[in-house]
Amino acid sequence: MIRLLEQSHRRARALTASGAPVYLAVNPVEYHGPHLSLENDAHVSLGLVREVHALLATRHDWPLLFAGELGLGVDPVPGPGSRPVSLAEVRRAVQRACAALVALGSRRLVLVSFHGSPLHNLALEAGVELLRRRGVPSLAPMHLLLRELLTVTGEPFAAAYDHIEDPGERAAMIRGLPLDFHAGYAETSLALHHAPESVSDRLDQVPPCPRPEPVAWLARAAALARRAGRTTLADELAFAARAMGWYRLRPFPGYTGSPHLARASAGRVFSEIISARFAAAAEAVLVEGAPPPPPVMGWLGPLTLGGRLGSPHVVER
Repeated sequence: MIRLLEQSHRRARALTASGAPVYLAVNPVEYHGPHLSLENDAHVSLGLVREVHALLATRHDWPLLFAGELGLGVDPVPGPGSRPVSLAEVRRAVQRACAALVALGSRRLVLVSFHGSPLHNLALEAGVELLRRRGVPSLAPMHLLLRELLTVTGEPFAAAYDHIEDPGERAAMIRGLPLDFHAGYAETSLALHHAPESVSDRLDQVPPCPRPEPVAWLARAAALARRAGRTTLADELAFAARAMGWYRLRPFPGYTGSPHLARASAGRVFSEIISARFAAAAEAVLVEGAPPPPPVMGWLGPLTLGGRLGSPHVVER
């Protein structure tokens, strides 16, 4: 990995002139329960960058160019150490960084994140849009993963649960993947795979997260949208119902699922599948000229007045 911003200006311009994608990471400082680090999204993002680049390198003689980490994120999960940053601030920072990398000669960019807030990913999309206007192909591959999370089932990832010996428990874990969206079994396994030193050595003391109930009015809205044939909107509302139900848990755990069962071997399975999908998207967009994947819940920006309304919060009773 070549850290682009640490090179001399002459060397940096020579590297970008190669046409190799430049990877820019944008992740929050965010609470991930008692067992993961505040920079877990950055750790996972960097690991995915390495794996995606290795897959692209089978077709292209590109150096791995990393433009560093913007430690900023919209709507981090509330908890000790989280640093909320507004959508407007993150959008401006992303666009400034993208513009500076274009000025440095970057011909292809990948905006990398492992933070699932829809508003955060709208900030990344602002960077993609700026780059499009300047004729630079780019994508934010997290959009793909979030789109899949809306309707995900555990079956494609079944091999990540092979070490769970009890068949009933294993089947329940696979079925529960749609509720495992933050610092749970999947993300903890990814951290064990990419940055094991950052994971607590007391995972066995982290109890499973209670199963949240979806927020009723959002679930009803999802059902209405589905009956009206608005399938994508229905999927987005149903996911929002599950996520907001989790925020209502008391005491608020700050993680989902069963992180105590996580294993590095499971993280390797998750990472290989995610990296393959990200690499295929990068090839399509950066080389073949396909349009980049769109963000989920694009309507959330105007609905929240640009992120000024509706940020998640937790008030302990």
